[in-house]
Parts: sequence; structure tokens; C-alpha cells
Amino acid sequence: METAEEIKTACSLDLFEYISWKTDYPDEAANAFKEFTFRFERDVIRMSEVACSKWGYDETVAFDISNCVFQRVWKYPSYKQEKSKSKDINKGVKLWLHRIVYTQLANYKNKGFCYEADNETDLTLIETIEDFVEGYGVSDDKRRTILKTMKVVEEALSHLTHKHKIIYLTYKLYCPDDKSYIPRAVSKKLQEELVLTQGSIRKYKEEANKIVATYLDRING
Repeated sequence: METAEEIKTACSLDLFEYISWKTDYPDEAANAFKEFTFRFERDVIRMSEVACSKWGYDETVAFDISNCVFQRVWKYPSYKQEKSKSKDINKGVKLWLHRIVYTQLANYKNKGFCYEADNETDLTLIETIEDFVEGYGVSDDKRRTILKTMKVVEEALSHLTHKHKIIYLTYKLYCPDDKSYIPRAVSKKLQEELVLTQGSIRKYKEEANKIVATYLDRING
């Protein structure tokens, strides 16, 4: 099987094949999906924002739409280069994603949401390291190990605001490897309880990730 490094340099077309192997090779599929999201996330967000603006929706809906687009890619990695109007693979993928943006937006307009599995209304925000560890639901031994590790992260987060901390811990619990988006219900709670737009939340998350990564690099020499 391909290693994580090889997947990072793989052709975008090959990523679809790796993603389709999620039943037999879940780790490789998840790595491929992560790489696909990294390559096209900004494009999909921009497409969603433009499309939503034309239809009279705000950036919160645009975030939902971009979320749905990638969830669909994960479930149905069905892109076919031979059917594309562009000979350039990445341009062809973007055209394909653009069509999905509008189909998901149509779903949103007709149903009030763009995907079905949205019953996670009881999911909560993560405000402390203790909340984070409890969220894993592991044995006491593993709990102590995770808690010890996360204390280092908590020290790094102490240099940021409480909102940074909540956003960082919430994202890390619900999508620890950034392989997918956090549940829509949690995203809305972040916006409502922190009084932030989705764009601001994204910026807070990037700032927190950078601070933690820098701190851990320094600790690890």
C-alpha cells in the first residue's frame, strides 16, 4: 500500500481511487481524503461562498455547503476524468466540485439542510482538557496517558484566548486528524456560543494550530 508521503504526492485522480478503498484500507483512504481536502478546500469554500451569495445565503450556509461537498466526495469518490471538459485533471476536479456545490445548495434550499445525517444535536463544545479526555470514553489508564499528553498542549494554548482553546479542543476531539469536518450541530454551537462567524472560527483554529505546532516543535527539540 502507499505510504502517507506517497499519497501526498499522488495525482489528484489517484486520490479518488485511494478514497474508494476505505473499507479494506481505511488508513490509506483517510490519508487520501485528508490530502484531497487540503488541495481543494479553499476552492470549495470560495465556490460555496459565491454560490450562496447569489442565492441570498450567508457564510454560515456556505460552510455547511462546503462540508456537504466533502462528505459526498468521501461517500462517493466518483469523478471520471474521461467525462471532464478539461484535459487538466485539477481543473476538471474543480469543475466537478463546482457542480456538487450547486446540487448541495439545491438540497439546502429544498430541505433546509444538504445532507441527511444531522441528528447530533446533543454534541457539546470542549472547553477544558478534562472535557477533551472525557470525550474519548477510554479506560482510566489511557485517560491518564492522554491527560498527561494534553497538558503540554494546554500550556501552549495558555498563550491564547479562551475562545482559541475551545475551538482548538473541539475540532481536535471531533476530527483529530483533520480528516473531515466537525458535525454541523457543533459548528453552529461554536458560532452561537462564541458569537463568531464561521470565517472567524476558521481563523482562530488556524492561529491555535500554529501556536501549538510551534510550541511542540520547540519542546521536541
